[in-house]
Amino acid sequence: MNNGITEIKLQNLTVKYGDATLLENLCGGFKRGQVNLIVGRAGSGKSTLLRTLAGFHKEFSGTVMAEERSFNPSGNISLVFQNPEALFFNGTVGEEVGYALKMRGLPVEEIEQTSVKWLQQWGLTPERCWNRHPLELSGGEKRRLALAACTVFLPPVVLLDEPLAGLDMRGQRSLAAMLAAMAADHIVIVVTHEPELLLAHSSSLLYLHSGSGQWFTPDAFLREALNNNSFFPLPDWYARALSPYRDTAVLPQIDAISVHRFVSECR
Repeated sequence: MNNGITEIKLQNLTVKYGDATLLENLCGGFKRGQVNLIVGRAGSGKSTLLRTLAGFHKEFSGTVMAEERSFNPSGNISLVFQNPEALFFNGTVGEEVGYALKMRGLPVEEIEQTSVKWLQQWGLTPERCWNRHPLELSGGEKRRLALAACTVFLPPVVLLDEPLAGLDMRGQRSLAAMLAAMAADHIVIVVTHEPELLLAHSSSLLYLHSGSGQWFTPDAFLREALNNNSFFPLPDWYARALSPYRDTAVLPQIDAISVHRFVSECR
């Protein structure tokens, strides 16, 4: 599937909140084919930037472009808030995932066929859960259902605020892989304060700090964090293991197996 939007570009984007300037003169782009990360400490403006891209936050200047035109988020985005399962309001899983299609006036048969396929796409078994209440699912299943319901209408741009929060490690790894698969056909932009599991699926990271934004490759981001403790807090075990090798050409991802293999080879 090709949805027609391959990149969103920020051109001198300045975001305000009342009299305060949260972000100033952001330039750069979010591309299809990768998980685009927005990282920063609490209060750095990550979620506000996401809401700005979604069209909900209007206090900004500069432009957001898509395919050389001003980007119109209406009908083109899905914004998934943190813990989206808290917003369930339908009585069954089938009704929840098909709601967005129902609101678009699709025929009942098409809604059901599309919803079944999309539940399967997100790793849920329709035969087992279709008529169950969404709150009867496990934590990881609830998150998958919420993401399925937010994306079933196939928006070109998917914005997610801390999608891995509250999941166990197995659920986080599974969901990270699904987001990477979705990025093949969509512009996927993820706000996170814990980018570890998503770095392997990304080639672009926007780091927000003190009102400004800087773009990194994952490797450059890890290297900067290793060299500067105040830049971004990496897991202690990773920093201790990699500190002697911080000048190596390519650093491993934040994964115990990858780090063990890397250190063994360096020795």
